[in-house]
Amino acid sequence: MVVIDFTASVVTAGGLRQRIESLRQAYSPDCEDYFNEIMRRRGAAFCDSASGFLLLDSLLQANKIDRAAVPIILGSDSRPHIASSCLDFSVSHSEGCAFCALAVGENANIGCDVQRVRDYSPEQLDKLAGTFMNKRELENFVKSPDKTTDFFRAWTRRESYVKRVGSDIFDNLSCADISGELYRDGVIFACGRRYFYSINYPADEIISFAEDSVFPDKNGV
Repeated sequence: MVVIDFTASVVTAGGLRQRIESLRQAYSPDCEDYFNEIMRRRGAAFCDSASGFLLLDSLLQANKIDRAAVPIILGSDSRPHIASSCLDFSVSHSEGCAFCALAVGENANIGCDVQRVRDYSPEQLDKLAGTFMNKRELENFVKSPDKTTDFFRAWTRRESYVKRVGSDIFDNLSCADISGELYRDGVIFACGRRYFYSINYPADEIISFAEDSVFPDKNGV
């Protein structure tokens, strides 16, 4: 069985570098490139990456995982991942919100995405939907009574799937076949903004969500 836990936070800048430096001592030397990649970033890119790591760190601690035994490495695309078949994580950011999902168990595999909701007109939503939805999806979407919800749910689901399977989001978003996939969807309200999130996980695995998971749509982080 694979257990999934997740959390979210508002992205802030205060004291992040000091927190990263203090926490990196708890991790394996194998993570050095990952931490160096975070620390070399500047501005919003640093805040996003640092906040994503802090969320991952909190999930590892909450699930009583020895952080010194967690090898976080960078792939050829500079994206971080855990070099273990029993742990996987995914991080997403969107205009002031950071989101992290952790999967623990044999063949752990997970992807997540969060997107801030913008006030697009129905015409704008139709145009944007046409850039990534297939014909069947578009036919249903144009008749939707709540295009905003359906648009952002479809977008976050597709991005979370592409992240899980490891494809390039810009090359494969429009052609990704997400039929038969499983998702955990929700809404976050923070600082007067609304965010949709989606977590994608394999349909052929037995999944359990951690009982003490933070449910942002209820808690309003």
